[in-house]
Amino acid sequence: MLQLIRDRAQGVLIWTIVGLIIITFALFGLSSYLSGSSTNYVASVNSVEIKEPEFRRETQRIEQKLGKEYRPEFSRFVKAQAIDRLVMRELLNQYQKDERFYVSDSSVLSELNKDESFKGTDGKFDSVRYREILSQSGMSPAMYEQEIGFLLAKSYLESGITRSEFTTASEVDNLRRLRNQQRDMGYLVINRSEYLKTAQASSQEVEAYYNDHRQEFMNPEQVRVEYVELKLEEMAARYPVSEQDIEKKYQAERNSYVINKEQRRAGHILIIVDKKTTEEAAKQKIAGILKEVKAGKDFAKLAKQHSQDPGSAKKGGDLGFFGRNVMDKAFEESAFSLKKGSVSEPVRSKYGYHLIKLTDIKPEKVKPLQAVREQIKKSLQIQQAQSDFGTDTSKLDLLSFEKPDSLSPVVEELGLTIKTSGFFTRQGGTGIAADPRVVQAAFSEEVLTGGKNSKMLELGEHALVLRIKEHKPASQRSLQEVTPLLQTRLKTQAAAAMVKETSDKVLARLQGGESPEQVVKSIKGAKWVKTGPIFRSAELDTVPLAKQVPHEIRRFGFTLPKPDAGKTSWGNTATGTGDGVVVGLFAVQVSDTKADKAKQQQEVLALTNFQGRAMLDHLLKQLHKDAKISINLPKDE
Repeated sequence: MLQLIRDRAQGVLIWTIVGLIIITFALFGLSSYLSGSSTNYVASVNSVEIKEPEFRRETQRIEQKLGKEYRPEFSRFVKAQAIDRLVMRELLNQYQKDERFYVSDSSVLSELNKDESFKGTDGKFDSVRYREILSQSGMSPAMYEQEIGFLLAKSYLESGITRSEFTTASEVDNLRRLRNQQRDMGYLVINRSEYLKTAQASSQEVEAYYNDHRQEFMNPEQVRVEYVELKLEEMAARYPVSEQDIEKKYQAERNSYVINKEQRRAGHILIIVDKKTTEEAAKQKIAGILKEVKAGKDFAKLAKQHSQDPGSAKKGGDLGFFGRNVMDKAFEESAFSLKKGSVSEPVRSKYGYHLIKLTDIKPEKVKPLQAVREQIKKSLQIQQAQSDFGTDTSKLDLLSFEKPDSLSPVVEELGLTIKTSGFFTRQGGTGIAADPRVVQAAFSEEVLTGGKNSKMLELGEHALVLRIKEHKPASQRSLQEVTPLLQTRLKTQAAAAMVKETSDKVLARLQGGESPEQVVKSIKGAKWVKTGPIFRSAELDTVPLAKQVPHEIRRFGFTLPKPDAGKTSWGNTATGTGDGVVVGLFAVQVSDTKADKAKQQQEVLALTNFQGRAMLDHLLKQLHKDAKISINLPKDE
């Protein structure tokens, strides 16, 4: 499984999520998620049950974050991550209640108002849009608001804990000395590929391994289903819409189709009102300049001569193009009321008096009706279809429940077509089987073993009822089928054992006093690299060879004990690719360089934040340790 992830996973998002999953298992252990149970809840935290629908929603959220990167082989780990999130959420929720830690309704409302996705074309919170978006996600407003309240309370709680930590300057100095420590190292690499060339796996070994691990080589249980479905979008396509209706909606929602809003270019002459220039004096001066403009004098020359705006006066008063909500309100109202080439009467802004000349207009650009016609038509069709879609889904739900042994009554009543999926496993598949809710329904007891119709599944604007068409139980893969896989696995294991044996012998020889240069000559494909002084982080290295030291070798080198003068500390390890590595530490250099005050403050803050997070992690671990938790995921999940 892990090898599949290594082979196929790509992208920062994947490894971020897999990293979180690894942390989960490091804290609480994978085995705790595979206990198996026949109960109707997926977890219990101090007798508070976490129901399956909540688990499915959380699983779906994680899969949606993975997006196109999601693969069926991630399913087991995604489900474990979903369980962990829900358990930790419930633990925190109980802790917050015990500590009487609550968030006000006004705080939740404030968060909702900040969310741009819930705003209408006027930029304000749109309750209709809010409910529509939540409905598509399978959530009610009450559920979502409870979620927001929990997340806010959680953030306040975390902030309170993490910010209560403190760090001393001496702790930061010690950390800096460790970070800036340099180690004079070298390493000898024993190449696994050389041993793979000679590694063997006999047919007897392959057969013995197969017999001892038969459960690893099973064809998974599979089903394919027949189903009927209602899709709002497909139903809507049958509804007629007139051109007049499309035109009317286009005009009503014209603002939502604006590409570029209107912009105007203007020049101005400003006479400032301040301690040196009174209101009346400024007013008289601007009036005098206006007389000169009306007499035919050039506006730009007058701006250069009289304007007290240092930014535009040298450019003849030119302000360039600007839209609304940029300038002073009085200035903007005047500029957007002028005709091209005309000059305003004196305008009072908070700075003083202006004369404004409108020099150019960039009209508003709106998507033409033809460009958005299909979009509007589809919207109008969906509006018409929603009522009938609701009626038909109610009928689908009722009929499939009242006559659970066949889909034919539904087909006859609603004029639907029975469709058939491809085979899929409990980890999902393609088409409708890519949705975990469909998979859950197909493998439910009443559908899989009872032969009944499923409950109607509401998948946003898509309703579906299914039943089993064909069931393939899990079956044993033959020895012949898995022999190539087992030969590769056993050869790899044999090569790893030979690498380990060689690595241990090399370590003993080096500890016995032989030089690395002598030892490396006796091992085919091996190499010796003398790095010189290296830092913990390659970013600090200045020597090119030091920068090239692989991270896992660098990290291992910094675990070796400091050698006595004239001696070498030796140790061996293996890399992620299976190569053996023997590392020698010759000397340790410690730097006592002091940071300036500003840098030290930054380091104190960073270490404080780190220690605060550690304190929070300790709280979470303790809550988990003290709680009575039951996990009831089936082992095949």
